[in-house]
Amino acid sequence: MKTTPHPLTRRRFGALGLATLAAPTWAQAGWEPTQPITILVGFAPGGSADQIARQLSFAAKSIISVPVLVVNKVGAAGAIAAQATAEAKPDGYTLFVGGGSESTSVGHFKPLPYDPRKSFTPVIKVSRAPSILAVRADSKFADMKALLAEAKQAPEKVSYGSTGEGGIFHATALVLEKQSGIKLLHVPYKGAADSMTALLGGQVDSAFGAYEEMKAMIDAGKVRPLALFSRSRLPGLPNVPTMTEIGVPVALDNMKGLMGPAGLPAPVQRYLHDAFRKAMQTDAWKDYVAKSGLTQDYAEGPAFQKEVSEAYDLIGKAIAK
Repeated sequence: MKTTPHPLTRRRFGALGLATLAAPTWAQAGWEPTQPITILVGFAPGGSADQIARQLSFAAKSIISVPVLVVNKVGAAGAIAAQATAEAKPDGYTLFVGGGSESTSVGHFKPLPYDPRKSFTPVIKVSRAPSILAVRADSKFADMKALLAEAKQAPEKVSYGSTGEGGIFHATALVLEKQSGIKLLHVPYKGAADSMTALLGGQVDSAFGAYEEMKAMIDAGKVRPLALFSRSRLPGLPNVPTMTEIGVPVALDNMKGLMGPAGLPAPVQRYLHDAFRKAMQTDAWKDYVAKSGLTQDYAEGPAFQKEVSEAYDLIGKAIAK
């Protein structure tokens, strides 16, 4: 039976155009995953990076047709997971939670087998978190000024826990030391969970961390936040002052987002961005953000890269002074 081709009229052309516009971005891009996607996390389970990865993976279940796995490669303030990603094939199947220590601060403390500004393809930024310095609820330090006063009188007597040597919280502490003329005793741990356990156990006097990592213990009355290392107060902690208010202007955000290896093809990058952007709009993700205290801060890959590079330069200059 002979078929008559449809003439490409203006109306039909318009309909085709609308259909094309309505198609998902990643369908136009011509790439879809055919095997599991792995998100590497450079910190121990329970920390901010780990929670973000697992919540994104869960939220993406109905969006991405293949499993999204989370694998912890712990150590070197996140640099081990970053290195594994930098060395992976740029095919869209290996990502890591970046934007924090491994991307902005570790490289100023020791040589890295990757370049924080050139070895990755930022895909999407999902959050930012100011550093918080907290103490146990029964600590003798009533406020940040009391802690600073003792640290000035007795160098290296007041101890603090962090998520690792060269990490963003370690860098924040060093900037604080230089700008306030004090010297603290640094005790590095493998992740936020270990650092907070040490604080509660009395092994350190204080601990640096992100709000979402401390929220449960703050709400339970087990720890007290003394100060925020940010430009403004947090809605969830309206009574906690910033360091600028205290008289020592130190503000460093701990960013989090997904990054792939350098050379990630544009269609792959676009698919991943769009898929995880949709995941951030699900009820599951919104519920996590509301309950965790996470400060959501979305940005596309290029803007994320710009922020990471600026933070890297800022920390380098501050530490070098």
